[in-house]
Amino acid sequence: MKKTDVTHAVMEKVTRFEENRSRRWIVVFIAIILGIAALIGAAVLRTYDVLSKQHTLDLLEIFYEDKEIIAEFWRDAVAVIVEELPKQTIFMGLLLCVLLVTIWAITRRRRKIVQRRLSELAKRRKKSNNN
Repeated sequence: MKKTDVTHAVMEKVTRFEENRSRRWIVVFIAIILGIAALIGAAVLRTYDVLSKQHTLDLLEIFYEDKEIIAEFWRDAVAVIVEELPKQTIFMGLLLCVLLVTIWAITRRRRKIVQRRLSELAKRRKKSNNN
C-alpha cells in the first residue's frame, strides 16, 4: 500500500487560511481607524469653518497686534470664543477621540497576536519556498 503525505497540503491550506484571516482583520481594523480619524478631521474642519464664518478668528488677529490688550482682556476673548464654538461638533469630535483611543487600547492584545501570527507565517512561507 502506498502512503501519501498529506501534511504538506494540509499545512498549506492552514497557512493560507490563517494568512487570509489575519490580513482581513488588519484591513477591517485599519478601515475602522481611518473612518473614525476622517470623522474627527471633519469635526475639526467644521469647527474651523463655523469660527471663520462668524469672524471669531479675526478677534484673535486683533489681540495678536497688541500684547497689552491680550493681558487685559484675555478672559473676555476666551469667553467669546467658547461661546461661539459649535458645541455639538466639539462634543462629537471628543466622543470620536475617546472611541478611537478605546478601540486602540482594546485591540492592543489582538494586534500583537496578529502581528506575531503573520511573522510566523512569513517564516514558514520562506522556509517552505527554500525547500
